Amino acid sequence: MKNTMPAKIPSSGANRWPIIFHENTKPRILLFFFAIIIQLFAAAISGVGFSLNRQFYWLAGTALWILWFAMMFIIAAPKTDVILWNYRNHLKKVALALFGILMTLGVFELVMAFFLAPVFQNSGDFATLLEQMRHGFQYNDGTALEQQATENFLKGENPYAHANLIEAMLKYDGSFDRVTPLRTGRLADVFPYPTQEQLKQIWDTAIQDPSWVPSEIESRVCYPAGFFLIPAPFVAAGITDMRIIYFIFVIAGLTYAVWKVPKKNKFILIAFAVISLELWNSLADGETGSIVFPFLLIAWMGLGKNRWTSAIAMGLAVTTKQTAWFYLPFYLILLWHRTGLKSLIFTGAVIVMVFILTNAYYIVLDPGLWLTSILSPMKDPMFPIGVGLVNITTSGLVNIKSPLPFTILEILTFIVVIIWYIRNCARYPLAGVLISVLPLFFAWRSLWSYFFYVPMIMLTCMLLESDTDLDTANYKITPNVHKAIENVS
Repeated sequence: MKNTMPAKIPSSGANRWPIIFHENTKPRILLFFFAIIIQLFAAAISGVGFSLNRQFYWLAGTALWILWFAMMFIIAAPKTDVILWNYRNHLKKVALALFGILMTLGVFELVMAFFLAPVFQNSGDFATLLEQMRHGFQYNDGTALEQQATENFLKGENPYAHANLIEAMLKYDGSFDRVTPLRTGRLADVFPYPTQEQLKQIWDTAIQDPSWVPSEIESRVCYPAGFFLIPAPFVAAGITDMRIIYFIFVIAGLTYAVWKVPKKNKFILIAFAVISLELWNSLADGETGSIVFPFLLIAWMGLGKNRWTSAIAMGLAVTTKQTAWFYLPFYLILLWHRTGLKSLIFTGAVIVMVFILTNAYYIVLDPGLWLTSILSPMKDPMFPIGVGLVNITTSGLVNIKSPLPFTILEILTFIVVIIWYIRNCARYPLAGVLISVLPLFFAWRSLWSYFFYVPMIMLTCMLLESDTDLDTANYKITPNVHKAIENVS
C-alpha cells in the first residue's frame, strides 16, 4: 500500500442535500454547525452568570468556551476531513437539524426580548434576565462614544479631547448599566463587579451635571482614529443610529464573501450567516467590533491572493479597534509562508501607512492625549469581566484582585502561540484565526465579543478552498484511515 493518498476523494451516491450542502461538503465545514451552537450556549450561560452573579453559571460558561476552542481547533486541522470523511452524511443530518434549532432559537429570542420582557416584570431571576436582554438592544458606552466622536469630528473638533460619556448616553438613550465602571472613587473597594444599585447611584449623581464625568466611569475614546473616521461619511449622510452603519458594513462584508466563494458553497455560507445569532446579537447590542469584523473577514479571504484589497482591509481593521492587533501577527506569518518576504514587506508597509494616515493628525495635535486614550483599555483600573479564565475570580472561586497574573498569562500565551504558528502554519493555516484570540481568553477582560468573529472568518476561508481536495501530504495516515478512504473510492 502506498504511503500517499489520492488528492481527490471521489463522491459516492446521489446528492441528497441540494438545499444547503453538496455531496462533497467537507466534514470540517459541517462541524461549524456544531461549534456555533456550543458558542451560543457558552455565551448565554456566561451571560446568565453575569446577570445573576451565580458561581455555577460563571464556571459552566467558561467550561463551554474551552470546549468551543477545542472544537474550533479540530475544525482547523485538515486531517479531520480524512478521519471523518466516511461519516459526512451523518454529520449533514445533524448539521441540518442544528440549523433548524438555531433558526427557532433566533425567533424565540426576539419574542422574549420584545414581547415577554414587559409581561414578566416581577418574576425574580427570570425578570432580571429578560431586563438584561432588553438592555442589550440599547446603546452601550462604546457605541455612544463612537457616535459622539464621529459627530465631533464632523464639527471639526478633536474627538479625543471632547469625549463625554454621560452626555453621549443621555443623547443616544443608552442604559446606565451599559457603561464601563472603573475601580476608583466610590468603587475603589468594590469587587468583583459593582451591583446594579451601585452603578445606578453613580449614574443618578452624574446626570445632575452631565458636563462632569465621574471618575468611576470610563469616558475616553479608547480606540484609534479609524473608530470614528470610517463611520463619518454615513453619519454625514444622515444616518443617526450607529447600529445601522454596523449593519451596512457587516452585510457588505458577507455579500463580498458570498460572491467570492464557489457557487456550490454559497448556500452553506448564507445558511451559517443566518444562524450566527451571536453576530446578529452583536449588531443589535451596538457592539463596536461589528465594524471591525468585515475588514478582518476580507483581509483573511484575500491573504496571498488579492494583495491590495487584503492589505488595505487589515490596515482599516487595526486602525479601528485594538482587537484586530491580535490577528495581525498570525496574518503576517501566514502571508510570509505563502507568498514570501517581498509580499510581507509590501503588505506590512500598506498596513502601517493606513494606520499612520488615519492617526497622524491626532498624534501631532496632542500625542499625550492620543496615546493615553489608545492605551486606556490596558492601563485604566477596570473590573474583571468576561467569559475566560477570569471567571475563577468573578465567580468567587479564588480571591485574585490584581490583573497582573492574568496579564502575564495573556502575554505568555501570545508568545507561545506565535512561536507555535511559525512552526506549524503550513499544517494548520486556519488555526491562525483561532489562536489569535486565545490570549484574550486569559485576559482580565475577556469579553465574548472578542471571539465571535472567528467561526465566520474560518468558514469563509475554508469554503474558498477546493471542495474535495484533502491535503494529507503532511500527515502519517493510519491503515484505518486508508481503509475508510478506499471504501469511499
